[in-house]
Amino acid sequence: MARIVWSLLVIALLGAIVAFVGAGSHRAYAWLGLIACLAMVATASVFSRAWRGLTGLAVMGAAWATVTVVLASEGPGGSFLIVQDALGLAWVIGGVAIIAAAALVPRRILGRTAGVA
Repeated sequence: MARIVWSLLVIALLGAIVAFVGAGSHRAYAWLGLIACLAMVATASVFSRAWRGLTGLAVMGAAWATVTVVLASEGPGGSFLIVQDALGLAWVIGGVAIIAAAALVPRRILGRTAGVA
């Protein structure tokens, strides 16, 4: 039981780190930076799905979404880290779409250990 809890905490930390890095870096090289950050979301999504099944993906997605919503909110100085323009919306909507697509990957592709303690 402790292994399951620790693995889910690690997956939540992974989702938060991906959201922090992606929110800060999706504008680095315009569309190329956005694609690299979305690839990072895809990698973390497939990893968490392969490690802990749909529960792991849900935990990673919830952590990613929570951090992304906080970073898209107005800061104390009135600034935004994730701006509502083409790049910002592509980061948020693309990330959600990739996490949802990872939920649709057939379990047999991920291997026999998906979702097993």
